[in-house]
Amino acid sequence: MKAYSIRIYGRVFNVGFRRYVHRYALQCNVTGYVENDHADGCVHIEAEGEEADLVRFSILCGEGTPYSKVLDMKIEAKEATGKYDDFQQIR
Repeated sequence: MKAYSIRIYGRVFNVGFRRYVHRYALQCNVTGYVENDHADGCVHIEAEGEEADLVRFSILCGEGTPYSKVLDMKIEAKEATGKYDDFQQIR
């Protein structure tokens, strides 16, 4: 089990980006959460799962949505905590 902390910058607010990230997480069997971080101007994701699933998930997140535009994505590998049972959207 691995964990990623992901920050995605660009046009990611008010375009349904968190909803898509939630859908990608379910498709990739990833747990954790996604939230808007207005202070940093990004969407912040904490994700846990098998490494191959996390890689696939991060690729999908980097592609964005039809209405978003991803300009930068920062991924930090971390130790998994195992504290997430599902994947949540946080407002």
